[in-house]
Amino acid sequence: MARLARAFEDAQARTAFLTLVLTGLRRHGCRQLRWRDVDLLEGVLRVRDSKTEDGIRSIAVPPRLADELRDHWRRSPFRGDDELVFCHPERGTVYRAETFREALEAAQAAAGVTGRLRPFHDLRHTAITHDTASGASEIAVMAKAGHSSMQTTRTYLHLAGTVFRAEAEALEARLLGEVSTEPSTDLSASQST
Repeated sequence: MARLARAFEDAQARTAFLTLVLTGLRRHGCRQLRWRDVDLLEGVLRVRDSKTEDGIRSIAVPPRLADELRDHWRRSPFRGDDELVFCHPERGTVYRAETFREALEAAQAAAGVTGRLRPFHDLRHTAITHDTASGASEIAVMAKAGHSSMQTTRTYLHLAGTVFRAEAEALEARLLGEVSTEPSTDLSASQST
């Protein structure tokens, strides 16, 4: 995952990739995410129209993703509360799934990652499975994923053999390597998958 994240040439696509793989958002949630739902001071991302009973769920944003989202906000001409986080760079309209898929495929090729990835579904699946493998509790995984039943969450528990910040940071460390304050040239430490 870390190698793939570094291979993106399109900065918005890299930020979308990291958001998907570190939060487990569904396709709709990612494409409809608005800046009013991203609280970088509190480190929380709010998903509206969630399948949870109250309709909104909150997901802890790990530090590296918060930095990426902050940089993305600075680069974007569309920064208003009602603007889409991921959007067409000139019109501010909904981010096309095909545009993301093309950027993901280019990054895969550049990183030497083979196999077909379904851009949204497989990245959500990866996030939830690795969240579980990182030691997140069943209830934390269920809440973060927005599952309406524990039965769905248990599918991921089997595959891996309210969200707490520690779980979000553990997922980030597992998928992208340890957080470092200095740039590293050692690629082996960050290649966990």
